[in-house]
Amino acid sequence: MTVRFARLVAAVLVGVWVAGGGGPRPAAGEGPPSAPPSAYVVVEYERAAAYAAEADPLPLEERGFAKLPVPPGMTAEEYARALARRPGIRSAVPDAPVYAARIPNDPLYPANQASTLGIVGAAQAWDLSTGREEVVVAVLDTGADLTHPDLAPRLWRNPLEIPGDGLDNDGNGCIDDVNGCRFVDVTPSNALACGYTSSLRTGNVADDNGTLTSVSHSHGTLVAGIIGAAGNNGIGVTGLAWNVRLMIVKVLDCGGASGTPSGSMFNVAQGIDYAVRMGARVINLSLSSAPGDTTADTPALRAAIEFAQQRGVILVAAAGNWGSTPNPAPGYPAAYTQYPNVIAVGAMDTSTGGWATYSAWGPAIDFAAPGDGLASTVRTDLGGAQPYRIAQRGTSFAAPVVSGAFALVISRNTRLSAGEYIDLLRSTASPAPPAPHGGNWAGSGIVHVGRAVPKVPALVTGNAFLDWKDIGPGVEVRARIGGIECGVGGTFAFGPASPYIIRIAADAERTGCGAPGRTVTLSMQGQPAVPSFPWPGPDADLGLVGRDISIMTPDPGPTVTQFVGGSWANIAHLTEEGPAPDVLAYLPEDWTAAYAWDPSVPNGLGGMGIFRRAFRDAPAYTASWQTVRRYDAYWVEAATPTTIEVPNPNPPPGRTVQLAPGWNNFVYTGTSKRIAEALQPIAGKFTQVLYWDNQTGEWKSYVPGRSRFLNDFEALLKLRVYWIHVTEPVTLVMN
Repeated sequence: MTVRFARLVAAVLVGVWVAGGGGPRPAAGEGPPSAPPSAYVVVEYERAAAYAAEADPLPLEERGFAKLPVPPGMTAEEYARALARRPGIRSAVPDAPVYAARIPNDPLYPANQASTLGIVGAAQAWDLSTGREEVVVAVLDTGADLTHPDLAPRLWRNPLEIPGDGLDNDGNGCIDDVNGCRFVDVTPSNALACGYTSSLRTGNVADDNGTLTSVSHSHGTLVAGIIGAAGNNGIGVTGLAWNVRLMIVKVLDCGGASGTPSGSMFNVAQGIDYAVRMGARVINLSLSSAPGDTTADTPALRAAIEFAQQRGVILVAAAGNWGSTPNPAPGYPAAYTQYPNVIAVGAMDTSTGGWATYSAWGPAIDFAAPGDGLASTVRTDLGGAQPYRIAQRGTSFAAPVVSGAFALVISRNTRLSAGEYIDLLRSTASPAPPAPHGGNWAGSGIVHVGRAVPKVPALVTGNAFLDWKDIGPGVEVRARIGGIECGVGGTFAFGPASPYIIRIAADAERTGCGAPGRTVTLSMQGQPAVPSFPWPGPDADLGLVGRDISIMTPDPGPTVTQFVGGSWANIAHLTEEGPAPDVLAYLPEDWTAAYAWDPSVPNGLGGMGIFRRAFRDAPAYTASWQTVRRYDAYWVEAATPTTIEVPNPNPPPGRTVQLAPGWNNFVYTGTSKRIAEALQPIAGKFTQVLYWDNQTGEWKSYVPGRSRFLNDFEALLKLRVYWIHVTEPVTLVMN
């Protein structure tokens, strides 16, 4: 017995531990201000029913309704369920959040944009998504006015390029591509009409299309503004996705005297390739070859599109304005049907709600959108009274509406696949009336982003744990919101880790599921995981990364079971205070000795800490452990492996224990939780936590700051016994 116990003492006193520095302590009496409630529950008392039929009822508070703050540590749903079980309460429901309707304050919006953008449900979409800065939309066109007050704030910026130094700083083949790149070759016609002298790939992407008196001008600037002109900034117009970034890729020339810009398909392919490499999520192509021009179907264009497809980039291409010609089919790249990421857009006539007679049609068309009545930005250097106008009609201006719609759904969840974004718009499009020609002019219908954005699901990933240690692959993960199952996923193997992924439906997809403010609870193995989290609000990303979850070993029930015997066991005294050894009557009959660690007494070896002892059959004078207190931790030796059971004392939250410098043996009485969270109030003041496994006879170690793969355990469990090494006197509060 003596030899075995000496080994345990040595393991505790001279076991490897890592020293840590102490941090500043708050002055006595100081503490953080009380935090506001995280949520509220609205209760309806039984007396409220008596007032329901009154013609002139009292205020709600006087009619039996009340708003109660949710206590710390509970979700609104949990508190509501608890309240609903109380007598006298008719109902209890979480108080749902509401948000102001997101109508931009741009002065030209009400009269010049609201009606047309209302066709695609823009205002409805804006309640949840106005775009995100990390979502980049590339505009392959005539360029854009980089100084326009509604465009300049929304331009993408290449972080690796130094403006104006004449160098290709990032080695991507384009010089000074701060906001995008120019892929235009000098030709005799544009040399004469546009004054071009170089085909060099540079960042000179300013829009030079047309003049103030041209029938058509500012093509690229108009397109860029429809997609993403700065919104809610008190000037001009708003783009459909007013908070995304616009990458300007000039692939069309100035248009010359005719005002019709042109370029080459190879340069378009280069522009696509550039945009994909530089991080665009959507590429707008308000351009088209002539219908039936097979020479436009080039290997380079195909290669660029396939590269975009590999990277999950969506290409939105105007079908072309060939609807009233002998060959009304779309031109390339819209003509491709074999690439699911190429979205061909036809135009709707806003005056009739049907097919715009100029719009190309045929099997390739995926969507339609308004092609006229779209107010947008124009070049500021043309000298007009104001740099805005209604764009002329055309599929060139229907395409950016669809690009903006894609930008909004991507912004709501940046981590879905291209196919999922496309399916969202397909499943929510408005039915298109048939055209006189009987052919396909609108594909899945007229895009309606107002129905698509609320339907965007959450995609949640993180690591899955049992007691904050990796749970392993193949474990099913389920999501519930307010008692409704809203998604099923699972864990998989990634080296020693066990990450999970789960798709969670929004309320618009499955009634009662995700909506801003609702609590999402994930579960594994039939047990709720911690922590739960709220469904993100407007303009927040539903692609949730790093959401680590854990199920916990259930807390003891009415009876607490502890293993003893076969050797030494480190257990908790959970019954009433009393003298040793009499109060230890719950121990098996063959127990022989019990030792409790007292860190406050000098040990005669130049350090602190001694073991106080009690023996089952020895004379009283041999015992130095006189009084055993509830929640004392101690070692006991018994011969036969067995379990002991005592009533659960149900310790109240907030119990404290005084920890002395060095090693301390304590019973954890707080809620089972991650060690870093449980010991956060004494972070920096402890260097190691140890746990003796009574069944295996092995030490388990936790060192703060060490990888979880090197720690043996990561959680403190309720009514378990631990050793902790602290560097200064501290008070541990266990909640």
